[in-house]
Amino acid sequence: MHREIKQLLKFIALKYDIPFSEVQKVYEAPFKLQVDIMKVKCDRKSANFPSLRIPYFGVFYSPKWRRDKYFKKNNENI
Repeated sequence: MHREIKQLLKFIALKYDIPFSEVQKVYEAPFKLQVDIMKVKCDRKSANFPSLRIPYFGVFYSPKWRRDKYFKKNNENI
């Protein structure tokens, strides 16, 4: 974790009188959600990688050209 982010999280923890570990969990939650969804929803055999939208954060998706490239490389290794 970057030093600036850590300082910001400490500031938030002190300002709202919340333990630092709780603030850190809230900060890391969107990333853990993304990892869990990618593990469950993605299908490597058919190169199906659905998009994921995290509100107020962004959209994560795999462009068609990347899926095609992955599918082609995956089939060459078989």
